[in-house]
Amino acid sequence: MAHTESSFTGNYGTRIVYDVWTPEGPPRAALVLSHGFGEHARRYDHVIARLVDDLGLVVYALDHRGHGRSGGKRVELKAWSDFTDDLERLFGIVAEERPGLDRYLLGHSMGGAIALSYALEHQDQLTGLILSGPAVDVTSGTPAVVVALGKVVGRIAPSLPVQALDSNLVSRDADVVARYNADPLVHHGKVPAGIARGLVVNAESLPTRLPGLRIPLLLLHGGEDGLVNVNGSRMIAATAGSQDLTYHEYAGLFHEVFNEPEQQKVLDDVASWLEPRLG
Repeated sequence: MAHTESSFTGNYGTRIVYDVWTPEGPPRAALVLSHGFGEHARRYDHVIARLVDDLGLVVYALDHRGHGRSGGKRVELKAWSDFTDDLERLFGIVAEERPGLDRYLLGHSMGGAIALSYALEHQDQLTGLILSGPAVDVTSGTPAVVVALGKVVGRIAPSLPVQALDSNLVSRDADVVARYNADPLVHHGKVPAGIARGLVVNAESLPTRLPGLRIPLLLLHGGEDGLVNVNGSRMIAATAGSQDLTYHEYAGLFHEVFNEPEQQKVLDDVASWLEPRLG
C-alpha cells in the first residue's frame, strides 16, 4: 500500500489537505472518506488499510476545512456548502486521476451528514454510500425557539462555542479515548455555532430529500451512541428511497464504531457489503 499527501485550494483560498492510499495492484474502485467533527483523516488509517489491502480500493481522505492539517480558522464554518464544495473538488481529482473507476463515499458523524448531503446532490456520480453514525438528528429534545435562536447565532457569530462534547463517549476503549484526548490535530473545544447551524439546517432538509436517494446505502450506528442520536440513522433507513439499503445497529457500541472493541465485526460488515458490488 502506497501513501501520498497532497492539497488543493478550496473556497476563500483555503488549503485543503488530503491523503491517497493506493493498493499494490490495479484498484477495483475509488472511495472518498469524510471524517467527523473536530478530528482528521489520519484517525482512520486502520479502516483505510482494510479497504486498500483487503478490497483493493484506492482511498482518498481529506481533512475538512478548519480541521487537522487543512487551513481555515479552527472548526469555523461560513456555509455548509463549503464542506460539500470541498468534496466535489476532491471527487474531481479522483475522476481525473482514476477515470472509469466506480466511486464510493464513506462518512462518519458530521462527515456522514456532509457525505449524505453531497450524495443527494451528486448521486449520479456515486456507486454507493456508507454512513457511520451520521449526525442528522441534532435537535431532539431541544425547544423549537432555542433551535431557531441557535440558527441566528450561527449565522452572525459562527465561531461562538455553544456545545461541549464528552470525549468519553467516543469509544468504550479507554486507549482510544486517551489517544483522542492527546491528539494535537483533534479539536478539543466546544462545537461552534456555525457548524451547529449547518448541521441543523441540513438535517431539516432531509425528510423531503431522502426519498429521492436511489444509490446503494450502508448505514452503521452504535446502539449506545451518546454523541449522535441513533434515531437519525433509523430515520434515514425508514425514509431513504434506496432499494439497496442495509442498516446495522450495533447493540452496546458507542459513537465511533470503527474504534470500538468490536471494530473487526464492523469492518467485516463493510467489507461484506462492498465485496459483491466491486468490479
